Amino acid sequence: MRILTEADLRASFQTDGLKEYTVPPDVFVTPSAREYLAVRGISLVVKSGQRTCFDETRQAKSSARMSFYIDAETGRTYDVKPEDMTHLRANVLVKKTHPVIALRGKIDTLEADIIIAQVKAEQLGMRHLVNDLQEALVFARELLAAEVKNEPLKEMTLLGLTLPELRRVSHDIKTELGLKQHPIPSYTMGEMAALVNKLRTSTREAELAAERAIPDRYDILTAFNRLSSCFHIIFCRLLTDYYKG
Repeated sequence: MRILTEADLRASFQTDGLKEYTVPPDVFVTPSAREYLAVRGISLVVKSGQRTCFDETRQAKSSARMSFYIDAETGRTYDVKPEDMTHLRANVLVKKTHPVIALRGKIDTLEADIIIAQVKAEQLGMRHLVNDLQEALVFARELLAAEVKNEPLKEMTLLGLTLPELRRVSHDIKTELGLKQHPIPSYTMGEMAALVNKLRTSTREAELAAERAIPDRYDILTAFNRLSSCFHIIFCRLLTDYYKG
C-alpha cells in the first residue's frame, strides 16, 4: 500500500486545472489530502489498470529530483537547497522547524536514549534486558522509516506481545506482572529503572509530536502508545527482579 498526503499534492504540479485526480485502488489518501483536493474543486477518483495522476506525480517528482528542489508549503523551486530547509521526502523541502522534522528529531532522541539504557544494562549483566531494549530500538526505527517512506507500518511484536496484548498487560500489572499497584517512579528504584522510565516519557513526547505532525497516521500514533506500554512493562519487570540472574 502507498500513501498520498497533502504534502505530496502540494509538491506536485499535477493538480493545476484538474477536475479529477485519479489514484490506484492500493493508495491510501489521507484526510488532509482529500480536503486539499476538495477545496480546489477536484474530485478524487479511484481507478485501476491505467496510468493515473498519482503515477504522473511520482514520475514528475522522480525526474525533478536531480535538477531542483521543491518547497512543500509554497511550491517554489530551488536550484540549491537552502540552509534553513531540509528534506521532507525526496526533493521536497520544508523548514527545519516543520512539525514532521521535529517529530523525526524526537524519534532520533528516543533511539539515542534506548542505546544509553542498553549500555547500562550491559554493564549490569542484564543481557535479557539488553535484548528487550533492542526490540524497542528496532520498533522505533521502523516507526521512523514508515513516516519517512510514507508507507504503512508493518505488523510487529514487542516483548513477544502483539500491540493489543501490550496494552492489556500494561493495564493489568497485578495479574500479569505480580505488582499490587502501578508503581510511582523514585530514585530508590535505582539507575536502570530511572533510565527505563525516561524512555517511557520520551516516547510520550514523540507521540505528542506525532499527533501534531501526522494526525492522519493512526498506525504510527497507535504504535507510539504501545511502545510506551512496552517501556512501562519493562519498568515493572525491573521492580520484580525479572532481569536478574
